[in-house]
Amino acid sequence: MIKKIINFISDLTKSRIFVIGAFFAFLFILLVHRVFVLQVIEGENYLESFTYRIQKETELPSSRGTIYDRNGKILAYNRLANSITIEDSSLLKTNAEKNEMIFRLLQLIEGSGYEAIYNIPIRLYEDGTMEFTVSGNSLLRFIRNVYGKDNIDQLSEEQKSVTVEELFDYMCHGDDDTSMFGIDDSYSTEDALKIAAVRYELFMKRYEQYLSVTITSDVSDTLVAKIKENTAELPGVTVEQDYVRQYENSKYFSNITGYCGEISEDELEEFRLSGNDSYTSGDIIGKTGLEKSFENELHGEKGKQTVYVDSLGSILEVAERVDSSPGNNLYLTIDKDYQIQAYNLLEEEIAGILLQKLSSSGEGRIDMNDVYAALIKNGIIDLEHMKDKGASELEQSIYALYQSQESSRFETIRHLLDGTNMNSYNACSEEEREYIELIENIITNNGILDTSRLSSDDETSQLWTTGNTSLYEYLHYAIGKDAIQVSALEISDTFLDSNQIYAALTDFILLELDGNNSFSKIVYSAMLSQGMISGQQVCLLLYEQGVLEKDADYDNLLNNVVDAYAFMYNKIKNLEITPDMLALDPCSGSLVATDPKTGEVLALVSYPSYDANRIGDANYFASLLENESLPLYNRAMLQKTAPGSTFKMITAAAGLEEGVITPDSYITDMIVFDKVGIPVSCWSTQYSHGSIEITDAIKESCNYFFYEVGYRLGIDSNGYYNSEYGIQRLRKYMALFGLDRTSGIELDEAEPNMSDMDPVLSAIGQARNSYTPSQLARYITAVASRGDLYKLSILNKLTDSNEQTIQEYSPEIIDHINFKESTWDSIFNGMYKVIGNSSFLSVFSGLDVEVAGKSGTAQENALRPDHGLFVSFAPYDDPQITVTVVLPYGYGSYNSGSVAKNMLSYVFHQNEATDGKRQAANVDGSTVSD
Repeated sequence: MIKKIINFISDLTKSRIFVIGAFFAFLFILLVHRVFVLQVIEGENYLESFTYRIQKETELPSSRGTIYDRNGKILAYNRLANSITIEDSSLLKTNAEKNEMIFRLLQLIEGSGYEAIYNIPIRLYEDGTMEFTVSGNSLLRFIRNVYGKDNIDQLSEEQKSVTVEELFDYMCHGDDDTSMFGIDDSYSTEDALKIAAVRYELFMKRYEQYLSVTITSDVSDTLVAKIKENTAELPGVTVEQDYVRQYENSKYFSNITGYCGEISEDELEEFRLSGNDSYTSGDIIGKTGLEKSFENELHGEKGKQTVYVDSLGSILEVAERVDSSPGNNLYLTIDKDYQIQAYNLLEEEIAGILLQKLSSSGEGRIDMNDVYAALIKNGIIDLEHMKDKGASELEQSIYALYQSQESSRFETIRHLLDGTNMNSYNACSEEEREYIELIENIITNNGILDTSRLSSDDETSQLWTTGNTSLYEYLHYAIGKDAIQVSALEISDTFLDSNQIYAALTDFILLELDGNNSFSKIVYSAMLSQGMISGQQVCLLLYEQGVLEKDADYDNLLNNVVDAYAFMYNKIKNLEITPDMLALDPCSGSLVATDPKTGEVLALVSYPSYDANRIGDANYFASLLENESLPLYNRAMLQKTAPGSTFKMITAAAGLEEGVITPDSYITDMIVFDKVGIPVSCWSTQYSHGSIEITDAIKESCNYFFYEVGYRLGIDSNGYYNSEYGIQRLRKYMALFGLDRTSGIELDEAEPNMSDMDPVLSAIGQARNSYTPSQLARYITAVASRGDLYKLSILNKLTDSNEQTIQEYSPEIIDHINFKESTWDSIFNGMYKVIGNSSFLSVFSGLDVEVAGKSGTAQENALRPDHGLFVSFAPYDDPQITVTVVLPYGYGSYNSGSVAKNMLSYVFHQNEATDGKRQAANVDGSTVSD
């Protein structure tokens, strides 16, 4: 038996079936072993790593360099911040899944005290009603986006007239086929709108799905932790860490530091054309100020990493990483304390001038109704809030009154457009003029009116410029000159005759005016001037809208214990209502302080200013653009004015150095100078300054004396007066003092304008002389240093992130003015005597340090107050600082001199800055000789 079994096995092993069976048995054992290893021995490891993997390259942001003042005090720095972003995820297939995920995300965000993005123009009220928050073309553009059209003209009439409820239903309700986002009825109307807002942002990026949408920014670590804990339920949602630019005491320094913002397509292209391809869409760059001019130094270098992520966006593995490099640090010559003090002094002085003009009964008096109207025109009163159903009873009553007037005011505009009112601009009422100016701004700013196509030589163009033609005639003229850009009107048919173009233009204008805030301001202001709104109501609105916090003054105003005049006067005095909020004359000023021994700029102030930390807030930025005091305008570097009598030291130098006068020359003031051209008078038309020499001429600011010097500069070798010869000689000395070029300060600066005509008028700083405060500051620095002409600078040094110096900056002496000592002595003595002049003696009394200065008054608009200027340096015998003050439309130089004195008092520690409540300066309205 055993033998038979052995023989059977022997025969079997010799067969082909055995070989094949043994082979498959081996394979089966090998398979079982491999499965055992994979599932049992290494199963846990493979389970953890077995997931969806995709390679993704990400950028690592760099930290922008810090900006410091001269003493190492921080002005601008970067801080880390977290943002919550979302992008379309392939894991979410249906609308219901997407909506559920977004709702869960919104709950986490709002539960942590943050607000999510909400950019759709639909407002929901507590009673469940809704309304659009925009109108006119803005509304049509939103409707166009929702319906996915390329332009407004493609919308049907039914779509154009869609109600807010109908559009809400289209966006939210219904199934996936009949609704835009398929948000079912299980969500409240409020939640549905919030979900739709997020879906709308994603929808607008549907052709750029690689771009994420930021839901909320600068969030806490607590919210970040919640997001990460719920990662599995929030596909497409990520936490991105980036740097936020922070500015210390921003309003005092924003004209210097500038601000940062997201790079535009044009800026991106500029960098690429310059060979710099390190920037990408979404990067933050310097937009203005030093942030812009030192972008390359401050920006730093981004890092990058290659990672593997799963379907939820979680990082599985970092394959490669290159760390970012922080930007360099910039130290300035600016003294932070000087800058803050100078800004406050300007504000206090300007407020004091306003109060003096409010209480004055003389020339230039400001009517209190103009103050009330300014609060409306300058956007301090929020007219949009008046429409809100949550508005107060006072707001609602005033808005109801406005609504009763709105249609008639629109009819006024229609008559201007359809030719019913053919009055020229000059013949129109003040209100009609404001409508015409608004219409011109609308079509210009929207790129519809291209004025470059209109020749200034054309009769109609000249009539329009002088206000002697009607709006109707001007617009038809513009169409005839192809100056109306049809494409900007968003109409598909570009083959239109002139009447069709005018009809389309009229429709566009009327749509833009519907709900236009500027139009509303004109109407409200007209209602105020006509007594339909009272000053008390305007003052109460300041409390109703949170501009002022309710206090005892509110109760007194409400109960008629104080009238509106006394109330407003007190609020201006206490700087609760500041000059920039009113934008009346004056509302602005500049102060530049330099060290005459080094050419360093110690303070560079432009009032008013803005908070660069809030520049990314669309509403805040819009308010800055709306503010007629122009807070974004760097007046210290860009606003040119005639220098007035501050120029007379140049004329004195020219006369002395050219030998047309000597320090001992006496000229008798005849009051009226009539040797050439149209007779001109000295500033003192009632009495003569008598026979005076150069130092007293500077002290008294005797125009006649300097007219005569300008005249003598024009006497040629043949003894004849030659205006061209005279102005050339005078311009030589303007150039010696640097007025032929910009100051050198490392910011955008307007080009100076040296007068090229009439040496007689130019000699007193008039004619075509026009300079910025920075340029006047460089000139007075050269005076104080007895001839060192610096290229002024606000830069101290550049260091790396480890504080190792990369580059040191120092103001460059570009020339030295070699005058006779007697010339410098005459100028110094004259400026010293100015402070002893009876006009300024009271201003500078009590100041122990000896000061040299010169005032200046310049009239450039007969309908507005004179500019006030003052240049100075101290101590007189060893100048350590110069102070230049310019108050545009500041009612003369007395007030500018007061600011300069108070600044010098602070610098020399005789008037320390107070931590107490600030008030407007006590302005007595004195006048001075210039």
